[in-house]
Order: sequence, then structure tokens, then C-alpha cells
Amino acid sequence: MKRSRHILVFLGSLALTQLAAAQSSAEVVNGDLGQKIDRYLQKAEANGYAGSVLVARGEKIILAKGYGLADRENKVKQRTETVFSIGSITKQFTGAAILKLEMMGKLKVTDPISKYFGDVPADKKEITLHHLLTHTAGFEGALGDDYDPIGREYYVKLALGSKLLFKPGERYEYSNVGFSLLGIIVELVSGKNYEDFLYEAIFKPAGMERTGYARPGFAKSELAVGYRGGERWGTALDRPWRPEGPGWHLRANGGILSTLGDMYRWYLALKNNTVLSAPAKQKYFAPHVKEYEDGNSYYGYGWVTQKTERGANLIWHNGGNGIYNAFMGFEPENDLVIIASSNIAGKISDAYAKRIEQIVVGDYKELDERLLKEYSGAYRLSTGAEVEVGFDENDNLLATYRAKELVGLLAASGKEDKEEVERYNQKVEEMLKAALAGDYTALAAAWRESLEDVKTRASAFWEAKKKELGEVKSLEVLGTVARPRNLLTYVRLDFVKRFEFFTYIWEKETGRLLEMRESENLERQFEPRSQDEFVSPAIGTTIIFQKDEQGSIILTIRKSGVETKARKAAV
Repeated sequence: MKRSRHILVFLGSLALTQLAAAQSSAEVVNGDLGQKIDRYLQKAEANGYAGSVLVARGEKIILAKGYGLADRENKVKQRTETVFSIGSITKQFTGAAILKLEMMGKLKVTDPISKYFGDVPADKKEITLHHLLTHTAGFEGALGDDYDPIGREYYVKLALGSKLLFKPGERYEYSNVGFSLLGIIVELVSGKNYEDFLYEAIFKPAGMERTGYARPGFAKSELAVGYRGGERWGTALDRPWRPEGPGWHLRANGGILSTLGDMYRWYLALKNNTVLSAPAKQKYFAPHVKEYEDGNSYYGYGWVTQKTERGANLIWHNGGNGIYNAFMGFEPENDLVIIASSNIAGKISDAYAKRIEQIVVGDYKELDERLLKEYSGAYRLSTGAEVEVGFDENDNLLATYRAKELVGLLAASGKEDKEEVERYNQKVEEMLKAALAGDYTALAAAWRESLEDVKTRASAFWEAKKKELGEVKSLEVLGTVARPRNLLTYVRLDFVKRFEFFTYIWEKETGRLLEMRESENLERQFEPRSQDEFVSPAIGTTIIFQKDEQGSIILTIRKSGVETKARKAAV
């Protein structure tokens, strides 16, 4: 027993030493494995990635390092102690807080919300804490902007007055609303501010002094600055906050600030039952509800659980706001944890974490860069349509295209309903033609907003576009494609100076317009299956490279058993 105790003390001391290194400006690159991961992330950095990464097996840190710049304008490098927003990874802290209160005998996850809120409408009386924790309550995804400094009482009124998407417990629908309500319940039951309870019950016992909203007192200069399209978006602290932190559209469901070292401390605390008991932890990670019918992921109480391609159990969550993002995942049986952040829009932490996991377990075989460079370039179909091919730091193929016929090959899922597609194509064409003529009635109906608000916003948008690019010469709807919960309609607008693409994203169930995106091209990412074959499972499309007898490179797009060939264009 004495010997075991000494070993545990030694391991604990080693972990604390490495944690101290990870929390200081010092970096950790441990052994051959650490160097392999570091080489990969340096390649990612050269391709525009900026963020911080920690990889560990139990108490041994394999790598802890920052890459790129946290603040481009002030030439501040990403470091291991750089503070970043963990986004929706916040949800698992709220889940832990609820379970901690249950351990204390102050609530039960089976409690209805009517126990904590007065005047709960009839359609919401059956909602339980379990429903909120598992995204099965029926609430919408969000009810307002993240940084609207909305107060607690008004948020409860707004949430309880909203229309449910379905009967509680009927199905899964990811919702920030449910977790904000859970955060309010934490306050009501504990009698403390949400962040204060988290600190006393979770962060302090785990040794996490650099995690929270307002309590750590972070300076703006400590945070990674978010960038989108090369432009500075800023940090969470540049947005409107209440004295105690962000408003309730964000609080308890997202936006907590932390560091690599603190999130690693949380992993060790979970592993060692420092905060949650073994029974509570079992409930915490349990696969309570399947996320998607055709998927293999399940939602617990703030965590997603699923099997990796190797059959290992993976517990994870990600978070982001479209600019910066973060990922935390671990495989309990392998004692492997990966934590990653990114402050660059489009450089997604999940993708880097997935590749790191492959490197750690030996599944990753780097592709021949010489061949990838040879494959890169423009390919022309027999119709004259072109697709541009390139590769990123993860060896993913990026197909860029502009032609209407390529929407069906490189964007459609194959599950589209022909009548629905035609209906949305016509709807968007009529809506845009009317808007360009100054009539915003159809656009307002699509957004489900007042005509006055949409007219003000849309008229300013189109006036700015005309000032920048000139009048619209022509409009072409390229097609509508299906996703599990949404429909996407692609449109090309030819202005006097250049053309642009607009993507209109619709909620499939309600037909409501959710978002509009602009781009200069349309893109699709394909994962490497081998040196010459790349696949997008979501749309059932495979791209294959071959050489003909003359040595010319032929690109084959395989979809639904049909092959479409394109020849590499001469440079």
C-alpha cells in the first residue's frame, strides 16, 4: 500500500508540473508522438490555422502548444495560457452543476420545470430537467442574439412564452434555450449567481482558477481575437455584457472562457471523481437520446457519446459562434484527451482533433504531397463546366465550383424531393426578384419578421451591394439541396462588376428562412479514403483520380452509381 501511495504522489506531482508548464508560456512537446503532432499542427499553421492544443494520456501531457497569432494586429502569439471561448462546451458545466445539486439533495433531474417556474403554460408543464439536459424539451435552438444583455426574469418569460417545436420528450432538437433555463434553475435552487455556484462546486475543487465569465477578471489582451475572412471580429469581451457576464441568450449554454490547462484539470477531475460521484458521472455521460436517425451519436447531459471508427468510446462536445471555436473530447478506456481551440473562422477545431486522434492511435498515413500538388488544379467536364481542386492541411479535398449542373453532383444529398426542390427554387426566385424591385413582402414572410424590420435591413443591404458591385444584370437559381433538418437554395447573381453566390438556408419542418450566406464560389470538402480517392459521406459522392494512357489526369465524380468524368485543364 505504501508503495502504491508513493507512486500516486509521484504521478500527481508530475501531472501538476506538466500542468504548470501548460499554463505558463512554456510549451510541451513530449517524445516522438508529440513531435509528430507538432509537425502536423505546424503544417496547419502554415495553412492559416491559429489556436492552442493540448493532448494527454492520463497524467502525461504529450503536447501543449499555441500556433499562429492570437492577435494579428498586435503580433501576439497563441500560447498555452491564451484564454479562449469554449462556446457550447459550456453546456456540460451546466449539466455537471445540475447533477451536483442532485447529489446535494436539492433537486432531481426528473423534476418538472413547473417546480421552479410559476405560471408555466400547459404545453410546457410536462417538461422535466432531463428533457432540458437532453435537448428533448421541444424549445427552439435560440430566441435571440448571443450578446443581447437580456436579464433572467425577462428570459424566463420569453422562453415560456415561445412556441414548442414538438411535444416534450418526442424527439431531439439541439437547443440553447433549454440550457439557459437550467442555468437559471441552478441559481434558483442554490441561491447563488450561476458562475459563483460553478466556481464553488466545480471549478475550485478541480483547481480551475482561469475559467468563467466575469469572476477570473480576464483582460481583453489575454483573449484570442476572432477573425473571419481576414477581418478582425474581436473577442467576447468586446461585446455587450452585464456586470455578472453575458445575457441569458448565452449564459449557461455557451461562452465560458478558459485555457488549455484548466480544461485539462477538468478532465482529471472527472476521471478521478473529484467533483461528481461515480453514479452521477454515469448519468452524466449516458447515451440518453440519439441525435440523428442515421447517425451513431447520442446526447448525454451536455456531452455527446459515440463510437469512433476503431470502436472506441468517445465523449466530446464542441462549441463556436461562426468565428472562433473549440473542441474537447476523450476516450475513457484509452485515457486520451484532446482539447483544441481556433480563433479563425473556417478552421474548425473538430477537424484538427480528429486528425490528432488518428496520429495518436497510428491510423493516420500522410498522403504524398507531390501527388496532391499534381492533382490540384482545374478540371473540365465534357459540358464545359469546371471544378477547381485543392487540398488543405488535413489532406481534405476542396472542390470549388460555379456551374449549376455541379450542384447536383457536389452538393445534393440524393434525398431531395423533386416537388419540394422545384417549389423552393421558384419561391426563392420570386422572392429575390421582388426584393430587387423594392418589394420585401415575400422576404419578410420567409424570415417570419415584420415587413418594416425586413425592409429596413434588406434595403440597406441591397443598396450597399449596388454601390460596391453595380446593378444586378441577371439572377439564376442553381438548385435546392436537402440536409437532415434544413434545405439550402443556391443562387448566382451577376452584378456589373462581378458575380456572387447566395445560399438561403431553410428550416425543413417549418419552412422558415434561417440564414443567408454570401460567397464568391461554391465549395465542398471531401475526406481522404486513400491517396487517390476522396469521399463526402453526407452526400454520397466520391471523387477519384486516375491517369489515362497519355498520362493525363482524369477526375471521376461517382454518385448514385453514375460516373461523371472531367479532364485536367492545361495550364
